[in-house]
Amino acid sequence: MKIRFKLLLLLLTVSILPLILVQAGVLDSLRSLSDEIGGEVRKELVNKSSVELKRLVEDHARVLSKQRRIVELNLQQVSAELSAWIEDGNEFSLPEVFLGSNSEQGDIERLEEKYEQRDQNMMHGSYVLDFDSVRYTAAHSSSRSSILPYGTSDAVLPLLKAVELKNPELTLWIRAVFNSGESLVYPATTGMRMSMHKTVPIINKNPVPSWSLPQKDLLTGRTVLTASLGVFVKKEAVGSVSIDVPLDTLLHGYNHLDVFSHNIDSLLVRLEPNGNGTSGVEVVAKEVAASSRKSMMHMWEPPSTQMLLSSTDATLFSRFHKFLEAGKSGVMSMPYNGRDSIWAFSAPDARGVSLVLILPHDDVVAPADKAKSYVQTAIKEQYLHTIFVLIIVVLLVSLLAFLLSRRFTENILILARGVKRIASGDFSAHVEITGDDEVGELARDFNSMAPSLREHIEIKSALDVAMEVQTNLLPQNSPYIKGYDIYGESKYCDELGGDYFDYIRPERDGENMRFAIGDVSGHGVPAAMLMGSVRGYLRARTLSGGQLGEIVTDVNRLVAQDTYKTGQFMTMLMVELDPAKSELRWVRAGHEPALIFDFAKNDFIRLEGEGIVLGAFEDVEYSENCCAELKDGQILILGTDGIWEASNKDGEFFGKKRLWDLINLKKNSSAESIASGIFAAVQDFTGRTKQEDDLTVVVIKKENNTQ
Repeated sequence: MKIRFKLLLLLLTVSILPLILVQAGVLDSLRSLSDEIGGEVRKELVNKSSVELKRLVEDHARVLSKQRRIVELNLQQVSAELSAWIEDGNEFSLPEVFLGSNSEQGDIERLEEKYEQRDQNMMHGSYVLDFDSVRYTAAHSSSRSSILPYGTSDAVLPLLKAVELKNPELTLWIRAVFNSGESLVYPATTGMRMSMHKTVPIINKNPVPSWSLPQKDLLTGRTVLTASLGVFVKKEAVGSVSIDVPLDTLLHGYNHLDVFSHNIDSLLVRLEPNGNGTSGVEVVAKEVAASSRKSMMHMWEPPSTQMLLSSTDATLFSRFHKFLEAGKSGVMSMPYNGRDSIWAFSAPDARGVSLVLILPHDDVVAPADKAKSYVQTAIKEQYLHTIFVLIIVVLLVSLLAFLLSRRFTENILILARGVKRIASGDFSAHVEITGDDEVGELARDFNSMAPSLREHIEIKSALDVAMEVQTNLLPQNSPYIKGYDIYGESKYCDELGGDYFDYIRPERDGENMRFAIGDVSGHGVPAAMLMGSVRGYLRARTLSGGQLGEIVTDVNRLVAQDTYKTGQFMTMLMVELDPAKSELRWVRAGHEPALIFDFAKNDFIRLEGEGIVLGAFEDVEYSENCCAELKDGQILILGTDGIWEASNKDGEFFGKKRLWDLINLKKNSSAESIASGIFAAVQDFTGRTKQEDDLTVVVIKKENNTQ
């Protein structure tokens, strides 16, 4: 990536990143604030609506109780007067308070509107209402004797008209049914069958008013509750009187529900046994949906089939069920028709019926959602504004980066061209850059680097040649001796090393073989030069003949002259193998003894002997050691100290014991495989990819002739 783009990224990071972080923090805070405020407002609205709905259903329960009491008092009055009428016969007369209740024009219009058919589906033909008479129906069987004074039904008309007039909203039909089969209905209807009326032929034996469940009035289509009370003559029940009360007038005053929502479900429910010892919550009446609440206020309908109330939250619904069983009112939040809702319910009345108002949460919290939406819109606008500002900043920063980068990169481009010249081999490259800044300092370093680089390359080339020369000084192939497997190899830790090994035949046509292995002190070029000198001295001296001790003595004299006052020295071990006798002779010059691995004895034999390092003193005499026998299957190892003195990260040496274990493991392998195994084992033990010392090993394995 070019500097101008790096500079652009730097400027963008410095200028835009803080702005993005600040704006992100602000927007995140606003979102959190919006969610928190919205949540609190929603919670407060739900709580407030719950309290208001609970108060509402409790108020309606109290009003309903008072209205029921009024209806029951009217029933008791009518029942008492009917009892007196039956007992007194033609002598009966109403109290003066009920007299003079004739219908006026305004009352007739009111009554006609009251009894107007509300449900268009309930068509039963034409009929006429007479508000100034009572319809009397005689018994259908002649076997039944009449108990009402014949032809005197108008005697109770003022009573019935007075009841309707005092409580017009609580009275729809007033009916009396007697054991004799006779019946009275107010107001009277003509032009239709009596069966059109929904009568409740219940003869109460207990002088306590009873109430029916909601049911449809077949004439007006309105849903009514029927209150009935027995008529007693001489303490004997002779019939019952009932008043049909419109349900919508009992549950009046719902205009203020629109303050909450137009989606409130209003229900009348009761506990209904299931037959298995439990009970469900049955809906006995429900307020019908209407396109306009003003034109169709509180039209209640009983379900055409049994309808059970339920919720998807079984635990909360069970609590609601227990409240009804305990006869308590309350308010709860639980799902209804897949929506979280507020349930407010009154305590069950004497019939076990409760008023339940169900208000969806969504309608209650609409203001909170609206406020949250407003805040989110403001956040979105702020986000767009931030993006616009960021675009302007990016454009300005890009322009600034472009202008500044040209000034900063001009000298760098000059340096880059100089580097390319050096890469192509032109070490005379020179750049003309002035200045006291870092680029100027880099230019001065570049100009001084080229000559040094040329010198280092020349040295490296010389080292490569020296490494190739030294590699050629070592044996390239292993000698062949019948009955023996021989392999040697050196691995240097640097380009040049001081380890040395060689194979020398003392006689051109002879079978004997001399093995030399040595280790020059130090590493690198000085060690390699001394190693090359010793190789030349040793090979040249061998051509003159003589025993091993004589040869090493003469070589030492020459080496001591070369290393005078340098402090360098070299350890060496020469071993001569006589194949005809399987005999070994050797000379040690400060080198580690050679090792013969005798697997029959589970031990190794050390080729000990005296002799100091080469180059220490000029007049040292070396003597030949004789003789050791190399038996079938035995392995002779000549190595440098880089093998057993190799250490791991804990400072532990590889040692002779691990060498024994390795050769014992690979004793049936070839000499080359054994040497490779030694190198690999040392590297695995040290755990380092680069050697710390030169490694050299020569393996002479006496083959087993019995195989």
